[in-house]
Amino acid sequence: MTKQRKAKDPEHIGFKECFGTTTLSFTNALTGVLMSSMLMVYMTEYSGISYAALLATILLMAARVIDAVDDPIQGFIIDNSKRTRIGKYKPFFLISIIMEAIGAIALFSLPSSMANTPALIIAWVVVFYLVYDIGSSFYKDLLLYRTMSTDENQRTKLVIGPRLMSFLTGVVANVVFTAAIVALNAGGVSYHDAAARVIMILVVASMAISLVGWFMVKEKHHVEEERAEKLSLQDFFDLFKENKAMVIFAFKGLFAGFIWTLIFATPIYYIKWGFCADLSTGIADMEQFTVYNGINAIITVVPMVLGAILGRPLLKLFKDPVRMTSTLLLIQAVGGAILFIAQITGLLQNAPWLFFATMFIMATGVGTDFVPQTFVQMEVVDYGIYKTGKDRSALTTVTDGFITKMQTAFSAAIVGLVLTGIGYTVEEGNRFAGDVTQIPTMLNWFIVIMGLVPAVLGIISVLIYRKYPVTNEVRGEMKAYFDRQSKE
Repeated sequence: MTKQRKAKDPEHIGFKECFGTTTLSFTNALTGVLMSSMLMVYMTEYSGISYAALLATILLMAARVIDAVDDPIQGFIIDNSKRTRIGKYKPFFLISIIMEAIGAIALFSLPSSMANTPALIIAWVVVFYLVYDIGSSFYKDLLLYRTMSTDENQRTKLVIGPRLMSFLTGVVANVVFTAAIVALNAGGVSYHDAAARVIMILVVASMAISLVGWFMVKEKHHVEEERAEKLSLQDFFDLFKENKAMVIFAFKGLFAGFIWTLIFATPIYYIKWGFCADLSTGIADMEQFTVYNGINAIITVVPMVLGAILGRPLLKLFKDPVRMTSTLLLIQAVGGAILFIAQITGLLQNAPWLFFATMFIMATGVGTDFVPQTFVQMEVVDYGIYKTGKDRSALTTVTDGFITKMQTAFSAAIVGLVLTGIGYTVEEGNRFAGDVTQIPTMLNWFIVIMGLVPAVLGIISVLIYRKYPVTNEVRGEMKAYFDRQSKE
């Protein structure tokens, strides 16, 4: 008797799907790291523009005003788009890859010939930042993951690879970028030109990898076209009345989302001027900075990678994503408090090991939280459909996406304000050209930004999350609802 082959579960997520979503995310991950962690550094250290800190600060804040209008419009465009032969969302991912790459390359290649013409520099920066920003708004990864499986446990497989990819690109941006431009400068290339060359190579390579993933992923589940309703502006405002899960998650994110952006907004500056500079001369040892920055990248990325890997089994242990996130927020708060206390007591600047150890603690909390948070993000979309019967997936993610980009911009902007306030100017990438007596004040502000504020925000976020309406009982009801829908 021939043994029958077990039928393949149509909702199963295998290696091909995970590899596809991981490689697809490369350009978005790399350009996201460049904009959140490196743009301010490039502008102030290597662009050769004296007003760079102020320009970057104003730009990042102004872009969020535009996002307040632009993001909902793009949400409407995505939700109201028809499903094509390749899917409903895949065309927008292709647009996103191209626009993010063009914007990033241009922003890290400011023409030296325009340096003395502020109007041209401002026009260049504004145009290409908008190109990047609009492209990033079209990258709705969670919407794609939802179409690839209706099983919540299978969906969580898809988020691990892209998360690890974002961490690895963080290492690339913080280690390879710094080491490469220092090496090129030693060979006679200016820091300005070296930065442009390195970014060009990294971004073009990321595009090639992302396109491989784009061809590999395949959408499966969609609302049938004949059942889909045309959405209006009122649908966006109705979400705030009908989807309490979205409101609470967004409100929590308004505080918690700042934690990781603030944690990683200032380490490069603190390491350079707190551990690698002679405060009497204002000259930084770039070789030592390269080593310390590499250590920081490794110390940061290792726990975040491990956290992403351990996220799924830990979620099964906690049995509730909200409880797990709350615990991890408290870990991040403790790390921030340690960092702040060590600075005000004068211990931190003489103990790099303590700085790195604290970063490890906070990165562990951030990295491990990714899986339960992503679980909830997809759950929020499902909850809206479950409560109303309307599929407003892209619109549901607009608020969270806007908050995330606003937080990234604000974190970079607040660093810019600190730098502008003390007259921060750097010559040839390693000499502090301002008043060197202001460096200790600058370091104190950096630790307030990456230590004290995250500690307070973590506690506030835990209190808000206690109001989240989706319990394990409700999750069971939602799963039964979607199982019935898929059978009809």
